[in-house]
Amino acid sequence: MIDPAQWQQAEAGLAPQLARAAVALAMLDQRCLLLGTGAVERLALIEVEAMLWAQGVRVRREQIAAYLSGAGGLTENRTELARASWVYRRLLARPGRLPALRGFLGLHEVPGAGLPEDLSPRPKGAEFDLAAEVFTGGMQELADCHPLTQAGYGQALWRLTGVSAPDDLLEPATAAGRIAAAECRAIGFAPLAPGGRAWQLGAKPDGLGDWLAAIRSGAQSAMMELNRVEAWAVAARGLTAGLKGSTPAKLIDAIAARPILTTEAAANLTGISRDSAERGLARLQAMGVVHEITGSKRFRLWVTGPA
Repeated sequence: MIDPAQWQQAEAGLAPQLARAAVALAMLDQRCLLLGTGAVERLALIEVEAMLWAQGVRVRREQIAAYLSGAGGLTENRTELARASWVYRRLLARPGRLPALRGFLGLHEVPGAGLPEDLSPRPKGAEFDLAAEVFTGGMQELADCHPLTQAGYGQALWRLTGVSAPDDLLEPATAAGRIAAAECRAIGFAPLAPGGRAWQLGAKPDGLGDWLAAIRSGAQSAMMELNRVEAWAVAARGLTAGLKGSTPAKLIDAIAARPILTTEAAANLTGISRDSAERGLARLQAMGVVHEITGSKRFRLWVTGPA
């Protein structure tokens, strides 16, 4: 099993590493607070992709984005995309304590809202309630520890108590990410992408150091992604400085504020007509400023380009 006292001792011996990881996550949280929900959505999309790849499911973030936006024409990987949607919605929840497990897992939701039961078999009825009770009680043993320590411990405890299917990675990884960010203000999860090995943390506390290093690295990688988008926006404005009117700059601001952008959303965010947004985005694409990821004339999704 898992010994909470050993995890408490491990935390005490890793105070410098814990502090560095906590500072990195706090800095990311502050950045997301300044940038708004679009930054969190962008990072969540990257995190979902990394989780799926760690699970062995090769689904790209563009496919996930198209599925989340309701784009037609997606005939492959629908099962995996439904699971991605579940994770994405949990990661975007406001920071805070992990809710009751039935609610967190969507077991009270309408059919199709949670992970499909035939894909992620779990204990049912009283057996599940017992597993959830053991998990909740075990987490109380580390109530005085830092959320980052609780998250690593909780991920291991989740598997040991059998709340999810034995081979499932998405549910314990999502729960751990949420627990780690419980005290954040803007971002509701601690990103680990691309450090997928941390999602395989075992019950022994000797892996806590690697877990904290993965938290720190994930937060730094997330900051680099936000820096990339900011640099893209600056370069894009420079490339379009010679164009007439304010529409190009407005479209650049809109696409920088969202991980993906529909033409309709672009129109709403910029206050221009849909036709104007369509023409403006097409022009930016021709200049290499933005990239269209769906290849559909009826439903188009736009992302930052290589500018």
